[in-house]
Amino acid sequence: MTPTPQPDAATDRSSRRAAVFVRRAVVGVRGLRSDQGRQRLLAAATALGVLLVARFALGLAALVGSALGFSVTPWPSDFTSTPVGQFLGSFVLYPFPFYLVAFVVLLLVRPVDPALSLPRVLRHGLVAGAAGTVALAVVGIVPGVAASLSGGTWVNLALYLTTIPFAAGVVDTALLLVGVVLAWHAARSATPAVGSAADDAVADESLVDAGAIAEEAPAGLGDAVPQPAHEPAPARHDVTSEDGPAGSARPAAVPPPARATRPTPPRGTSAADDWSRFAPPAADDGDDR
Repeated sequence: MTPTPQPDAATDRSSRRAAVFVRRAVVGVRGLRSDQGRQRLLAAATALGVLLVARFALGLAALVGSALGFSVTPWPSDFTSTPVGQFLGSFVLYPFPFYLVAFVVLLLVRPVDPALSLPRVLRHGLVAGAAGTVALAVVGIVPGVAASLSGGTWVNLALYLTTIPFAAGVVDTALLLVGVVLAWHAARSATPAVGSAADDAVADESLVDAGAIAEEAPAGLGDAVPQPAHEPAPARHDVTSEDGPAGSARPAAVPPPARATRPTPPRGTSAADDWSRFAPPAADDGDDR
């Protein structure tokens, strides 16, 4: 019995990933109307602009060098062999797929947001550079096949698929990383509130804590504010008057001051030596009868 062929699982996953990528691209294009979309567009254009300026400077230096050593010959040659043709080929024609793919990746797939950290922004730049290098290799199939057919060898095709796009992609990726970092720094400088999100979060937490303390302060103000010390009131004793009603209270009587005692005179000089008080009573003489 011949088994029924089943669809490849890898093909299904690839189709789903392609659909997700297309959906994200559509959503990203629609989001360009917002402020965040315009900010991403500006960052991607800045990164690509740095790359174009650097490539222009390198191509201009090569143009000057080739123009000094160029000699006009009577044999016809194509335009790409002239110094101007070499300049345009190295600056515009050959790296154009890299420019286009890297710009699209930075705009829709891996955007440069000011809220991202520097390592993550560098990874986004590497992804864009790798995608641009792959685009150079894919586009190089056509000139590689043409060169291989005209030269009678397929070595040219291998060069257009490996070393040539890799050499150009490494230089362009390095320049693109410089542009990505500059664009990220410019975006953070333009929006300092986003650049200091961690500080703002800490400040917000401190404000929330201060507000909670301020709300709790009136309820527990009596507990928090120390009360002034009061002197104890003089003790009052309940004294029952002898002639008043029972249970009536009046202030405690202050004891009178102690009376001064008179000093006792010495025995030898006082009237204590008079013994007449011990004499027997006088006899009656009969007058009272």
